[in-house]
Amino acid sequence: MTKQTDATELDLVGWNILNGGIDGDQEYRRERQIDFLASLQDLDLLWIMEATDWDRGDRFADLADATGLTALPYVTSSNGDGRNHSCMYYRADRLRLVSPSSVLARGALHHGAMRAEFEVNGVRLLALGAHLTYSSPAGRLLEVPHLADYGQKFGDWPEDCVLIQDGNSPDLHDPEPADWSAVPQNLWHRYRKRLGDGSYGGWDTDALQMLLNAGWRDPQDDVPMRRPPTVGYWYENEQVPLHLDQVLVTGRRIEVVDYRTLGAPRSFAPDIPAPDTPGTEFGLTDLSDHLPAHLRIRLHRNPIRTAA
Repeated sequence: MTKQTDATELDLVGWNILNGGIDGDQEYRRERQIDFLASLQDLDLLWIMEATDWDRGDRFADLADATGLTALPYVTSSNGDGRNHSCMYYRADRLRLVSPSSVLARGALHHGAMRAEFEVNGVRLLALGAHLTYSSPAGRLLEVPHLADYGQKFGDWPEDCVLIQDGNSPDLHDPEPADWSAVPQNLWHRYRKRLGDGSYGGWDTDALQMLLNAGWRDPQDDVPMRRPPTVGYWYENEQVPLHLDQVLVTGRRIEVVDYRTLGAPRSFAPDIPAPDTPGTEFGLTDLSDHLPAHLRIRLHRNPIRTAA
């Protein structure tokens, strides 16, 4: 985070780490994931998803100790066996927590969402972390209204807000495959529009579109270079690259500086001329089925945009 006369730069990352980075009794992936996050010296706000079994032992604290970040109380998926958690971390010497964080709409989301209000160099900032359901577009449409509320000034909450999420659906720029057999037919219900006759159409982006219609902004529109996808390399039968992981912004004081997918090798998305990003040397494509989404913003003291 770099302080300026009238603005503060913040680095935000969201990462679904796949089953806590744990495989049976092996924690190699988790250890390497923490090593990578500790290498991000400017990391200010982190949203970790699928922190499976991190409530056992000192696993939440392991990440905090390695990065110097402070962990907020985690949220546990409202479905399942109670082992799947998400957690927000922040750099306490740069972001001041204004009030205790809270679970957003407890029980309304398959996995969960977190809400935390900070003060940064005299400016209030609201941070939301969410993990939307994988099950279906209809399920996601029941979840996102709780996030859409914050697309513009809502109640006493700050108007300047960031939303870090695994949206579990393509973004508006993801091209459709030339051959839909590239997507397993038994997963079409997760990602495709269901037509009136029961057949399937193209990618379903209704949940993301609801957020954008509410006032949230896609940082991709503010940067000249398209970021690589975050999934599409892990499973042999799911090799369609998609941007399932997103960071959205809203408010008049937020300026987008950079928006990237971390650790994406050039071979993963050769048609996207993205620059080298941190994480390539860590082999992040071997550590999770998702790559981290990274956003750098500049939070201004005074509005730089007109009200919506």
